[in-house]
Amino acid sequence: MSSFTSDEKGLIEPYTELPAMALAVVGFIVFIALLTQAYTTYQEKSFIAGHYQDAANLAMKLGMDSSLTGGQPGVIDSGNLEKLDTAELFQKYGSYYNFMFKIDSNSEHRSYNIIIKNPDYGDSKIGVSASIPITVRFNDVEEQPGTLTVKIWGK
Repeated sequence: MSSFTSDEKGLIEPYTELPAMALAVVGFIVFIALLTQAYTTYQEKSFIAGHYQDAANLAMKLGMDSSLTGGQPGVIDSGNLEKLDTAELFQKYGSYYNFMFKIDSNSEHRSYNIIIKNPDYGDSKIGVSASIPITVRFNDVEEQPGTLTVKIWGK
């Protein structure tokens, strides 16, 4: 028995290191995938944290824009929305970010929901939204509360 353990003429079977090598490669690939996912999540969260105030400021500017309000800040005129030149609006406010906005108002008697998208909208998943309260004017006698929501994403 001792001759077996002290025998220095050992045999190496072919391909005995392949399972260990395959396991090491799979482990490395899983590690890289986890690292990539963590970095992507960090990028998304840092964009949201860094640009929320930009989205809120843009919502405030749109809530006071005379082409939407008709001269009364915070009151969005639905008649002005129907004849809105969206290209001019996106050119005016879209120099740093692509954006879209939504005006939403619900009550017992009337529901109003309009989404205005940038022509370069695409399917951007990384973006940040901010909402402000507004009033939606339907005609000279009918107004109801609503929200103006702005979503921005990088160019």
